Order: sequence, then structure tokens, then C-alpha cells
Amino acid sequence: MSSNNHCSQVDTNTSYTIAIQPIVDAQLCHVADELLYRANQSTHVANVVDDVQATARACAVAVYEIGLEKLCGSRQLFINASEAWLTNPDLTNLPSKQVVIEILENTPPTDDVLKALQAIKNLGYKLALDDFVLNSENQAFLPFCDIVKFDISLQVPEELIKTLLNDGFILLAERVETQDEFEYCKALGFTLFQGYFYERPQPQTSHSARRSASRANQMQLLSTLYSDNVKLADIGSLVARDPYLLHAIFKRANSAEKGSRHPISKLIDCLQILGLRELRTLVAIVMLAGNSPVSKLNLTKGLTRAFACEAVAKLRQLDEQEGFIVGLFSLMPAILGVSEELVADEIELGQPIEAAIKQRSGSLGQLLNDVESAEAQFSPQDIPADLILHSAAKARSLVDNHLS
Repeated sequence: MSSNNHCSQVDTNTSYTIAIQPIVDAQLCHVADELLYRANQSTHVANVVDDVQATARACAVAVYEIGLEKLCGSRQLFINASEAWLTNPDLTNLPSKQVVIEILENTPPTDDVLKALQAIKNLGYKLALDDFVLNSENQAFLPFCDIVKFDISLQVPEELIKTLLNDGFILLAERVETQDEFEYCKALGFTLFQGYFYERPQPQTSHSARRSASRANQMQLLSTLYSDNVKLADIGSLVARDPYLLHAIFKRANSAEKGSRHPISKLIDCLQILGLRELRTLVAIVMLAGNSPVSKLNLTKGLTRAFACEAVAKLRQLDEQEGFIVGLFSLMPAILGVSEELVADEIELGQPIEAAIKQRSGSLGQLLNDVESAEAQFSPQDIPADLILHSAAKARSLVDNHLS
């Protein structure tokens, strides 16, 4: 189902969410879902201001906030893609085994679009053609498509349907409202069905607070991701300034699709698991979603503690990155403006780090206690008296230089 037409005004609201509508087979088995953008949780329509931003927000919620395994299990997820989305290579590294990309009916078959479709096919995606009405232009899309969708509230072209079936296309009937319509489409040869006869779109709730670092920081991160000599340490330092990105990266790296048997608790490991292509997609999607800036004050406090914990970890010959993560995530609820329980539910950091933050147990828990004592000007003997001052200066420098 297509969204409203693109226009230049950008929606800055961050209360948006998604809905998913089931897609079933001829035996009424729920085999896939269509991802639908919703401007807020109370609306039942898309209210799209910008096609690309709407898809970016929907993908960010589905993949990086809720997570595909929680949202739709192993079922396929159909995602609307406009011309600008299709032709942006940064946006084509979503999970190709699970995501079906829908070409919207108003997409022009330009040379750039057709080249992009071939590249997308080469990456392993299935492509669907939305609301298909045969004409001389959209016929050019057929060689790239696996699935053709028909809006059966319009006149059903039975001869064209026979031709497409003979050519091996999978046909999906959408806007199927009644059991009689389902039986009619099934008799014509449709094998996938979507509509109110089975279920209305179901709104989904995400509790993530969408406060992201500045565009300057994100642009610097994108340029770093594309530099000739990419260093994960440089990427990590930029990611650490952006709570939403950090949250998304940890959640994605620990997703079922990535197949880790144990929680990944080091940022460097998360970055390695995702790889440059997916990191570029993740950052581009978050930038396009246009979330509001995080609180400078709370981010500065979080980074100050993170840098202090990192420094003390080095003094005590502990893992410095684990020290940084313990420090930052101990204040993540305040940075994101959500509850401790929600952060704990959203991300598994591994037993040692979680125990350090919650129970202050183990060497990392002692480290966190000692840094908090230093913040209160009661520094343990092995912590330099000026540690918090130096850490705060480093945090302020990062925030002032990279947050607008």
C-alpha cells in the first residue's frame, strides 16, 4: 500500500510508531507482514509528510528499536520504498533474507532506478511491485520482481493475472475485505492475501526515546565510515556520543539474526558483527528519521562518568571498553529519559556488566562505586584527584564540538 505523495516539508514529531498488517497464504497461514508508518499511536493512517523519512522511521522502529525477531519472528516483512530510497545505496543493507522491498506504484522506471533494482536483486532481496496496473512504463519493472500486488478494490484484470501466473510471478491480493473476495482471488490463482477479511493493521509500541546526537556528529560518523582507512576505534568514539545509535547498535548486534550465543557487551565487537555496510545503513536511517537532539547536560554527565570509568579500568588493568560501557549505561536511563527497567529489557549487556550496574558486584561494580565516590569528591587512593575534572573536560569538548 503506498503512502501519500512526497512533499518537501519534514515532520519533526518523534512520537511516530508503526503498524503491521498480516499477509496470509491460501491456507490462511500468516506468512508475512507489511510494515506501515504511523505518525503517532492514535492514528490509523500514515499521514506521511516525506516518503523517505516515513520509511526510515518505520525501518528504525522495526529493525533497531523493536527488533525483527520480536516484531515478526521469521516471517518476511514488506517495506515500501520510494524512488529516492531505492537509489540510495546506503539504505539497502537491511536483512535481505527477511525484508521484501515494495516498489511504489508512482516510481518512474528511470535508468537509475532500474540499475538500482538490479543491484538490490544482486544483494539477495525479493522485490514486490505495489498496486500493479500494467502500462508501458511499469512493465519495465517486471523482470526484477518476484511478487506482484493487485488492489482488488479496483477492477481485477483477469487476463493479465493469467499471463503473470504463466510467467511465474507470485501474486498478492490486497484490500481483500470479505471471505467471498478471498475465495474469488484464490480461484484466480493468487497465493498471498492481505486485507481486513483477515486482520486490520496492528499498531506496535516502541518505548525507545528518540533523542539522537546532532547531525554534525552523524555526518562525521558517516564520513568516517566511508574513509579510506576506516578504524573501528574512531567509529566507536563517534557512536559513543549518540545514545540512540549506541542503543540501536547493541540491540542489532545482539539480535537473534546475528546468531551470538552470548550477549555482546563490547562496542568494538558490536561494530565488527554489524560490519561497515550495515553500519552505514543504520546511520543513514537514523539520520533520515530526523530525531530530536539529546540533552547536552545529561549526555555530558554520562560521557564524564564513562571516560572516568574507562581511565580507572586502565589503571586497574581491567577492560577499558567494558569500563566505558558500564559508566555510560549506568546513566543511560537519564540520557534517554526512560526507566532503568526499560533499558534493561531492551539491551542485554552480559551478566558482568549488568551485575556491575544493578548490584555493583564484581570488579566492574567496585569500579563504578569508586567513580561515583570520586564524583562526590571522595576519591579512593588509586584514583587521581583530578580524574573527574579531566573526564568532564573531555566530555564537554566532545559535546560542545559535535552537538549543535
